Amino acid sequence: MKVIILAGGKTDLPGKLKNIPKSLIEIKGKPLIEYQLDLLRKYKFNDICLSLHYKAEEILNYLKKKDAKANIRSRKGKVAGIEYVIGPKPLGTGGAIRLAAKDLKKDFLVMNGDILSNINLNQFIDFYKKNISEPIFFSFLPFKKRVPYEKTIGAIAVFYTQDVSEMGLVKAKNEKVIEFIEKPDHQYSGYINAGFYVFSPEVFKLKCMKIKKKNQPFSIESCIFPTLAKNIQLLAFVHRGLWTDIGSEEGLEKARIIAEKLKEKE
Repeated sequence: MKVIILAGGKTDLPGKLKNIPKSLIEIKGKPLIEYQLDLLRKYKFNDICLSLHYKAEEILNYLKKKDAKANIRSRKGKVAGIEYVIGPKPLGTGGAIRLAAKDLKKDFLVMNGDILSNINLNQFIDFYKKNISEPIFFSFLPFKKRVPYEKTIGAIAVFYTQDVSEMGLVKAKNEKVIEFIEKPDHQYSGYINAGFYVFSPEVFKLKCMKIKKKNQPFSIESCIFPTLAKNIQLLAFVHRGLWTDIGSEEGLEKARIIAEKLKEKE
């Protein structure tokens, strides 16, 4: 399964970290991108594409240290065994996914570029596959077929937290998302968007996607998730392990704690 890492953004962190690409922020002496690549390799995901924009050249130069012969001068290429595509401008999460997944014909995995987690990706994918297949009746063989796209187009990993006010609140019932609210006005405890998704290419046929012009910025949080939630077409997978984003000082400190725990388990 193809994996797209959304690594095109910058953080709002203060001081020296303000202008560093999210993927290169160091956590216990190791850039975040290495933790994410380690996670993907652990579960044998080798077909990886980085969707880049902000200071893309710094991320590519970092990867080029592992692949001196790579040509990283074009807006699309490969370095250290990893594909990359550079957006012409900030495209938002939706635009970045559409650019990187342009020619995909099969289901694909997306992960946000500011997340540190020990999510079990095999369990996530198995959960998705189990819920999009149904047995073929009137057959003595154990064949299964995909459920109609009207029923399920994708899956989102969710994580429970005490305060969802700066996150995407995910309300689910019977493993299906029934409502998605980006950054609610009031403080709630509940499940948030954990930054890992599986999508069918059918997602690009959603009306809110089709009306977007080429290279028009938009977010999946405002377009895809609310639409899929309204149509009950999005599965919710609960992650109960380690998780944080590094978009704040609090998140970065939590990332250091998580990094220590990950090191202990090696």
